[in-house]
Amino acid sequence: MLTQKHGCNKRNNCIITILIFFGFLLPCALLAQEELYFVAERNTVAYRDEDGNRLEILAGEIINTNAAVLYGQVHIGSDLHLVIRFGDPDIHWTFAKHFRPVNTEDVFGEDIFIEHPGDRFDPSIPSASGFYVVMGDVEAMWVPYYYADILMGQTRDRLLEIHPSLESFSYREIMWNESSEVNIRLGRAMFYNSVIMLDAARFFAVRNIRKTDFGYVVDCVVSTHGYAWLERPERDEALWTPFWGTYWLGDTVILFLHLDGDYLDIYTADSNIHLGTFIRVGREFIRQYQSLIRTNISDLTNVQWPQRAEGSTGIPPVFVVPDNFRNETLEVTDEPVNNDFEDQENAFVQQNDDVSSIPLWVWLAIICGVVVIVALAVMLFVRRKR
Repeated sequence: MLTQKHGCNKRNNCIITILIFFGFLLPCALLAQEELYFVAERNTVAYRDEDGNRLEILAGEIINTNAAVLYGQVHIGSDLHLVIRFGDPDIHWTFAKHFRPVNTEDVFGEDIFIEHPGDRFDPSIPSASGFYVVMGDVEAMWVPYYYADILMGQTRDRLLEIHPSLESFSYREIMWNESSEVNIRLGRAMFYNSVIMLDAARFFAVRNIRKTDFGYVVDCVVSTHGYAWLERPERDEALWTPFWGTYWLGDTVILFLHLDGDYLDIYTADSNIHLGTFIRVGREFIRQYQSLIRTNISDLTNVQWPQRAEGSTGIPPVFVVPDNFRNETLEVTDEPVNNDFEDQENAFVQQNDDVSSIPLWVWLAIICGVVVIVALAVMLFVRRKR
């Protein structure tokens, strides 16, 4: 009898353990960041975080990540690239440009995609990090629209007016304008099928790309790689911006990429935040802009200036939502759109503690978990009464 009772108790303990898992631990697990799946479009490599060992990845193989994407190194000593961090606990780093979302409807075309070589380390160039854009390798680039105003007016101090915090890059005998971090790479944007980078602060892991007659609609997740120890900035804090006040690490966001000639305007779908106006510029523009910022000298003779489709330049004085945006269920209001571009480099990526964006299926899992816990408590109470 003792043996039978002991076996019964042991079996009951197992049942209780399973119920606790499904009732409590499972909902907690479901609250964790969803996994994104990317397929390799060509043979490539990844490097293990622990020791830098090389991992071969064949075309067609799939990796999964929790949206940890950034601009950095795939291993110590390498150039800077847009990279994907994947694997748990065996962390690896790989090149974002070689992957696309497994279930994406479309991919980016040449109207927005640009092949970017990695930024190389050059100890001879003044820089906090030593990395710099190597001009001989850069054919084109997406940069903020006001870079054209700065170059055309040959007024590098205008950059400091827009971003006063750049003064902090002055150290020892190096002035702010000599550091590569504040040069053309400061506001550069990149568009790969798996990862989007907007300036130096915003990174997005791509879930789906859909081509439209005005550009692209991109379903993505704000990168989970960042300064997780900082609290989410409040509206009255210096780090607050419309974007970082609305979205956080791991949040899903749909971006409208509106192409107009050499101009690209980006908006969020649900909150209608204007993330910036970018321009596509060529090698000579990049070369002369870098020269202007570093030396205050530039030659505009051969610079090709970006234009909108009908030949104009600059940004519209009032944002007008195109008809095609309405077809994408963007809520149109008469209120001016939020502009979140001027001070993005002052914002730090932080941990997402906003539960307002939790999907419905997660809430259902939580509710089911609570129900199971309550049922478990009642069962234990009845058993003790017996």
